[in-house]
Amino acid sequence: MKPIRGLIRGFTLVELMIALALGLLVTAGIISVFVSTSKAGNVQTQMARLQEEGRYAIGQIGSDLSMAGGLYGANTGGLATRETYGYMDGLRSPTAYVQFASLGLPDNAVALGNPPAAPYPLPSRIYVSGYECSVAACIPAVPVAIAPVMGTAAGNRVPGADVLTLRYVSGRGWSIVEGGSTQVCDATNNLTSISIVPQAGDAPLASFQAGDLALLSDGSAASVFKVTRAGGVFTPSSDFPGYAPGCVNTQTDARLYNFSNDFTTITYYLQLLADSNPDAPAGHRVAALMRKVNGGPAEEIARGVERLDFRYMIENADGGVSVLGADNVAAGTDGSGNAIDCPVQPDLSAFTGATLSELRQGCLWRALRAIEVHTLVNNATLLPTLGANELAYRYSCDGSASCTSTGAALAPTALTAPLPNGLDKRMLRREFVGMFSVRNYNP
Repeated sequence: MKPIRGLIRGFTLVELMIALALGLLVTAGIISVFVSTSKAGNVQTQMARLQEEGRYAIGQIGSDLSMAGGLYGANTGGLATRETYGYMDGLRSPTAYVQFASLGLPDNAVALGNPPAAPYPLPSRIYVSGYECSVAACIPAVPVAIAPVMGTAAGNRVPGADVLTLRYVSGRGWSIVEGGSTQVCDATNNLTSISIVPQAGDAPLASFQAGDLALLSDGSAASVFKVTRAGGVFTPSSDFPGYAPGCVNTQTDARLYNFSNDFTTITYYLQLLADSNPDAPAGHRVAALMRKVNGGPAEEIARGVERLDFRYMIENADGGVSVLGADNVAAGTDGSGNAIDCPVQPDLSAFTGATLSELRQGCLWRALRAIEVHTLVNNATLLPTLGANELAYRYSCDGSASCTSTGAALAPTALTAPLPNGLDKRMLRREFVGMFSVRNYNP
């Protein structure tokens, strides 16, 4: 057998260089695809987080707004026209038999220059008090006890973001017509006492502490007054000699509430916080939606909310509807400065002088039908690899100066320059809008 002869040879230098070049090209392609996919995945993750925070913020605000002014049937709603339901509308604002200063309302910005001389309807600004804010100031001014001062440092309120305080009854109270509960009335139908027998699911009577105020409502008329409690017996009193709370209609599900506890105060505002992410650059701040309950410590509701604007749908005395900022509602004017006629008001004869003038000026808060909420939400994490076009966004708001002065450009060019509210531009942003009817509006 003859031996097999063949030629044994390797790769030439040229072939090795070509193979190496091709390998580098393939590797570069793979790296490019990986980087692109990783970037897209990161953006999608951040966008999902943004969407979740935005939807939750609108949902939380909406659940409170829909309850604004809610007083178990008795409400502060306005009146559609001058001619109809004037008498019934007058019943809708609970009558207070306690001096205004003794109501103990947290986050209260309503100051009465002259105390009332007789029982009075609770002012409509008690239930909803809005503040229209630009980067420079808010109208009306926001007391520091309600929310921090505006600024661009951590702990400050976000410049240009509106503030809102609202109130409603959140408890279930105690029935005065079930399970042996009764009210005792004198010959003139004044309330002498109330005997309460708690039912299943009711709060214990011990939760009504000495000094707490009572709210009595039958779904139409309501009153707020001081009481003393001995066991299940509540005895009312009045700060106004010669006046006493009246008995209510027991043909309805009339109830007694602990006004001091059940009349809930909610305040919303935006605050800048130091970024706790260890990978964040030094000094990076994030904005958060804050919610205060009954004047207590503010709770962070949603992170990344950097713009907050409220628009108020108001029905005037003739049934016409206007959408206004808080500054116009407080002043009783439209966007051009023209006066807007208020709906029928409750009897304000207990007030005089400057106090009466102030309450009449703020009468449009009584005609509130719905509130529109605009929020601008970012992902709270810097994305320095994105360009101006990728970071572009829209924020419709209301077109007012307070809105446009703080909004970022649609396609920012100087991406490293902070916004007027102190936040970084290099974040994804989206707008969330909600419209919420006021639950207890009286049509």
